[in-house]
Amino acid sequence: MSNLSLVRSFADDCLYIKKEKGKIVLLVLVYVDDIAVSGPNGHYIVSFKELLGNDFEITDLSELKFMLGILITRDRHNCLIYLNQSAYISQILTQFRLQDATPVSTPLLVKHNLSTIQSPQSKAEKQAYKNYAGDIHYLSLVGSLLFAAQTRLDIQFAVNLVTQFSGNPGIAYLEAAKCILCYLKGTIDLNLVLGRRMKGEFDLVGWTDSNWAQDPDDR
Repeated sequence: MSNLSLVRSFADDCLYIKKEKGKIVLLVLVYVDDIAVSGPNGHYIVSFKELLGNDFEITDLSELKFMLGILITRDRHNCLIYLNQSAYISQILTQFRLQDATPVSTPLLVKHNLSTIQSPQSKAEKQAYKNYAGDIHYLSLVGSLLFAAQTRLDIQFAVNLVTQFSGNPGIAYLEAAKCILCYLKGTIDLNLVLGRRMKGEFDLVGWTDSNWAQDPDDR
């Protein structure tokens, strides 16, 4: 990338940028041997692929449609891009044997007021967790959810919560992580939409809970 006059972005180590006269002419996203190229002028894209092809054997898959488990579709008329991970979600549902589970309507349930006091302490508690988890590895499940959260902003809080207990997971934490996956099953077709503001009214709505007293660990 350096030899082709691209500079690594401070925002993302996988993103490389080429500028001319202070303007961005090329954006290159690299993940191992998968590369996505974009820019305002097709000439720079074609030139980049030709130069890269001089040193490496590459396969040009034309317009970007699928990368790293993310389906990319375009609505050119409205200048919108849709990112969807339904295929990936289906894969992890099967991996953790939840493909037949009942979907839930929220990423967390009211009973999932997680705290460190729910971590197993005694040998009996740790054995009970192992019996409940079976061959499901907690870190593997949480890692899969973290990857899904790239396009599913609605699960980011819940996923952040279950990652906090990765050091000593217990039954309550695993139940909460499974709940997030069941929520994804019921909302598998949701997309992350990128692009210009659509015509008509647009309201950004969010919720917050500042009830710190409910946190049993540090209030």
